[in-house]
Amino acid sequence: MKTLYHRFAVCISLAFLLASCASAPNISLEKAKAGPISTVALLRITESQNFLVHNLSGLSALGGAIGGAIAGGAQADRAKQFADAYNAGSTKLSVSLVDDFQHEFLASGKQVLYTPDEFAKLKDKVDDYSHIRTDKDAILSVWFGPVGYVADGVIDAPYEPWMVVNVRLLQGKTHQILSQKTYTAGYRSKLDGAVFVPCATAYRFNTFEKLMADFAGSVRALSECQKAIVRQAVQDLT
Repeated sequence: MKTLYHRFAVCISLAFLLASCASAPNISLEKAKAGPISTVALLRITESQNFLVHNLSGLSALGGAIGGAIAGGAQADRAKQFADAYNAGSTKLSVSLVDDFQHEFLASGKQVLYTPDEFAKLKDKVDDYSHIRTDKDAILSVWFGPVGYVADGVIDAPYEPWMVVNVRLLQGKTHQILSQKTYTAGYRSKLDGAVFVPCATAYRFNTFEKLMADFAGSVRALSECQKAIVRQAVQDLT
C-alpha cells in the first residue's frame, strides 16, 4: 500500500503540504449515476507511514542551510519519538478506522465487508483495482496521509492534532471511481479541495514535552479526529 504522496494525482512533499497551497482530488458522489449501493467491500487499511510532530514556527527562524538542517533534525527526532511511542502502544488507528466505517455505514443501512487481503496495486504510477473481484455494489479504498501534531507557526502556538484520510469509492464491477475526497481534521492545513473536519478541540499541547507526557491523551485526540472524519465521509456517501 502506498502513502498519500504516492497516491495523490500529483505527488506533493510534506513541507509543501504544510506550508503552501497544495491540492487534493474532490469528486462528489452522484447518486443518480452511481445507482443503489447497499453493500460495500472495504479494502485493506494500513497504518500511516507519515507520523509527524511539526512546529512550523521553527522552520524559518533559524535561517540558512545549517539552520534548516538543525530544524529538520529536531522535527525528525520528535516524529520518531512520537512514532516509537505509538508503535509500542495497543491502540492502532488502522484497526479502529475499519470499525468506525463499519459502524457508521451500518447505522445508515449499508453493510460493509472488510477484505484485508484485497488492496490496490500500483501500476504506471496510479492505483490499479482491476484484479479485485467482488459481488458487492461498491468498493471502498481508504488510506492515511500524515498523522500527528502541528503547531501552526505563530509564536507559542500549541500543538494541534492533525490527520489526513483519503476515501475513494468505486463501482463494484466496473471499478469506475464514483467518489474521491481527502479529509483533513484538527489542524487546518493549506490543502485545496480537501474537506476540513473540526475535531478534538479540547486537546492542545503547549510544548512537545507536554504532548508526550500525556501521550494517551494525544492518541485519544487522534482517535476523535478519525471518528469525526468517518462520520463526515459516510454522510457524504449516503
